[in-house]
Amino acid sequence: MNFRCFILFFTLCFSFSFSQQQESDKDLNSISFEHSNDKLKQQSNLKSLDSALVIWNQKEKIKKQNASQEFFVAWKIASCYRDLGLSIKALEFYKSAEVLLPNLHAIDATIRANFYYDLCDFYYTISNHKLFKNNLIKAISLWETNSNQFSNKLLESYDRLMANYLEYGDINNAKLYLSKVKTLLGENNTPKFQFTVYLYELRIAIAEKDIIRAEKQYNVVKNYFSLLQDKSNFLMYYADATNFYAEAIFTSGKTKEALLLLNESIVWHKKTGNNLSLITVYSYYSYFARELNDYSKAQQAVDEAIYIIEPNNFSDLAGLYINKGIIYFLEENYKKAEVYFDKAHQLIKRIENTDFYLLSYNIEISKKYLELFEKTKHEKLLQKSFDSYKYSVKQFQDFYDNDLFNPLLTDFKNNITEGLLLLGLKSEDQLVEIVALIENIQSRFLIKNYLLNNKFNANELVNELSEIKTLQLKLASISVINNQKEATNLKKTQIKNQIEGIEKKIVEKYPNFNSIFNPKFNFKNFIQNNNAEILRYYVTNESLFGVFLTKEHTLYLKRLGDIAIIKEKVSNLAESIKNKASITSQCQEIYNLLLKPFTFTTSEITIISNSFLNELPFELLLDEKGQYVVENFAINYATSLPLYQIQTEHTNNSNFKLAIFQPSYTNKNVATLPFAAKEALYLQEHFNSSLFSNEKASKENFISEASKYNVYHLSMHAVIDPNDEDTSRLLFNDEDFYFADFYGQKLPLDLVVLSACETGVGKLIEGEGLMSLSRAFTYSGVASTIHSLWEIPDKQAFEIMQLFYDNISKGLSKSEALQQAKKEYLKTCKAEELQHPYYWSGFVLHGNSKALVHKQNIWFQIIIGSLLFLLVIILFLKFRK
Repeated sequence: MNFRCFILFFTLCFSFSFSQQQESDKDLNSISFEHSNDKLKQQSNLKSLDSALVIWNQKEKIKKQNASQEFFVAWKIASCYRDLGLSIKALEFYKSAEVLLPNLHAIDATIRANFYYDLCDFYYTISNHKLFKNNLIKAISLWETNSNQFSNKLLESYDRLMANYLEYGDINNAKLYLSKVKTLLGENNTPKFQFTVYLYELRIAIAEKDIIRAEKQYNVVKNYFSLLQDKSNFLMYYADATNFYAEAIFTSGKTKEALLLLNESIVWHKKTGNNLSLITVYSYYSYFARELNDYSKAQQAVDEAIYIIEPNNFSDLAGLYINKGIIYFLEENYKKAEVYFDKAHQLIKRIENTDFYLLSYNIEISKKYLELFEKTKHEKLLQKSFDSYKYSVKQFQDFYDNDLFNPLLTDFKNNITEGLLLLGLKSEDQLVEIVALIENIQSRFLIKNYLLNNKFNANELVNELSEIKTLQLKLASISVINNQKEATNLKKTQIKNQIEGIEKKIVEKYPNFNSIFNPKFNFKNFIQNNNAEILRYYVTNESLFGVFLTKEHTLYLKRLGDIAIIKEKVSNLAESIKNKASITSQCQEIYNLLLKPFTFTTSEITIISNSFLNELPFELLLDEKGQYVVENFAINYATSLPLYQIQTEHTNNSNFKLAIFQPSYTNKNVATLPFAAKEALYLQEHFNSSLFSNEKASKENFISEASKYNVYHLSMHAVIDPNDEDTSRLLFNDEDFYFADFYGQKLPLDLVVLSACETGVGKLIEGEGLMSLSRAFTYSGVASTIHSLWEIPDKQAFEIMQLFYDNISKGLSKSEALQQAKKEYLKTCKAEELQHPYYWSGFVLHGNSKALVHKQNIWFQIIIGSLLFLLVIILFLKFRK
């Protein structure tokens, strides 16, 4: 989101002008939408893409003739896909070009720098700020070898880096690159370079909260600007400096001075006629006026902004209407507030392509309708809020479907979730639809890849889908270019036939294609078919909610508390467990928060969460009677309702066959696990299994043997990096198996038991969940995993695993088998200190909980035995005669 848009939404206001207040409402019906230029550009991109793909498909030939051409073609294809909005395919080809570049010594530094700058710009558009920064620095390092020639590119790049560093509070690096700008200034003493130095000296002073130095630096900017002959080309620098400094002194209490500065800025803008920059200044002024409860001036500012805005600037106009509505709301003129929220919502619905700030506008409208209901108690506002949130879900899905999942979307997802659940507390009859809407804005990344790796050929399908998308874009661009109706219709028919042919081919191969790639979760059907008790937790920016589904198909919703408080309590409990401290009161307190509000009638519970709660084993919580939850309930976990549904539909292999991996680590500097060997030998002796130990416990066997077994037991070490999932790995005897390696594997196993330490923990990425090794196995198609949440002592791990597999062999479900193993451990453990939850509660089950061995029915056995006995008697009597 650019700075102007940031101000438009997050200050939620615009500013003041000295003219008369006007309610200059734009007539929504007069707004026209012009697509021709966009579609002409789109068709040009499609033609370029076609040409480049033809060359790319002959890349073996290209390599022999000119290795550099392969790089240029990959770069061109990436750019075309990017322009067409296909970021996943763009990323694929950007990576291909990036891999090729280091070995192409004939390509000069200028081209390399331009590529890295293009790549950094791509990462910026998908909000991957880490790779944006890394590639920008690569481009800078190449341009710096000839700073005279590339001074303007360096200035632009330094500017972007400094802004990024200050946004994330990295003042030292901002200072470093400011010193580089000052070096350039010595050779390029122009207003552009000078203003950049002055502006960032001001911003750094503000970031360091040095108001005296900031005042001095602002006066330098102001004086320099006043002496310029050509002010119009440098007004943005002055305006930015004024906005930043005015905000700083306003927050420090100098409100009148801040308003005077903005007044001066408005005068300069009116002289130069820069309306775009003026709207930003208005936004600050309006914000200040609103904070001072001067709603008349705040309204006047918004009206002035509406008056000067371009007629087809639909998004910013919607933002202005929202701000008028907010000011009316603060004035307690709820009727007019509703009118302007309605106008903004109508305008947003007429904008074809959504983006971050359009989505944020509509979420704000949805929230305001709910707040208006609280003030007026008009029931229609609840429906308006619900309809608006539904549209926000549609926007979210459109945005998500057209791009990579972005962690920044998490805030929007959380705000939508919070609003919908607050509505659910007021309107229980809509709760089923509300949960369905919320589940359909969760990340589908893990679900799709689980299905693909459990049943399908992922790589082939991704290419076929991209081909369909490209053909659809061609279809959309035809009518604008061709005026001949007959020829146009013929061309359209040909493309539609191509699309239908590819879709038919996909459906023949993959009957469940639509349910995988358009996974609209049908919660009503899920409820009707459900026979379990499920507790789904939703974490938002403010709250923790619980949705409880009973086996009788009844749904209950409760707000459980403030998220910050609950998160702190869970974190403190996790720390106490690992320190083996007394946790009785903590376990009771968290039980009261998370489980006590609900009434359970069965002995099995499914806990669904994709948040910090995944780090907590609910089995160790203590109920009102002082009993551990594990004593009364078997628990399994999942990360979303759709994934849980898919995993429970998985049919286990009828033949239980176990592969045990137990490396010896003779060639590695790794401590041995004495009970791991004992554990492996026990499993080999008692179950239908194969033992891969010593040199056979290799990465190669781990991959190649998967098709021969339905259960993998990994009795081995793991290295977990909570800050970087890519360095987390399983330690085999030969090579390590890294987190990233799972993305290339297909492991459709019924169960993987990770007896290694801390295999269920990892970095928590908002929107995706814990980047744990357990999650990586799910990605690869594994239906269920048992993993540990902390480093369980070797001996206790062996005892619990032994009991677990004994229970599995008796035909118990996986969740029951693990529950009974923990109960048996507590029952037989004599040493009181070893009964601490640290020793027994760390293993948890995720995914499909069905039994791996069919339980034999005792009455069936008695009947069969009796019939056989009767048959023997009959035969005996017959032959005796």
